[in-house]
Amino acid sequence: MTTVLIVCGSGITSQLLQETAQRSAEAYRVDITFEATSFAAATSDSLESAENADLVLVAPQVGYDYAALKAVNSRLEKIPDNIYAWVNGESLIKFAMTELDKNKVVG
Repeated sequence: MTTVLIVCGSGITSQLLQETAQRSAEAYRVDITFEATSFAAATSDSLESAENADLVLVAPQVGYDYAALKAVNSRLEKIPDNIYAWVNGESLIKFAMTELDKNKVVG
């Protein structure tokens, strides 16, 4: 199973996006699990999911500290504004699959 971690400032919006993306993944029968966390948790040493995720998607508002997250996991991409603002789970899946395909992670 492929794991995608969604990171935002406090973890609230990433949780909403995770829920809509997971529902869409199940509807499309895509073998991706979405997880959500805050920026502080993602950059702490205790969060293994950030290190082990196949892809880390970052909310636009935490893009200012992209380097800190890149140090935790090099497979990192910024979520496009239009996907994030509309909490569009279906578009997030398409975006994630494109990024995973670039890294040859989707099996």
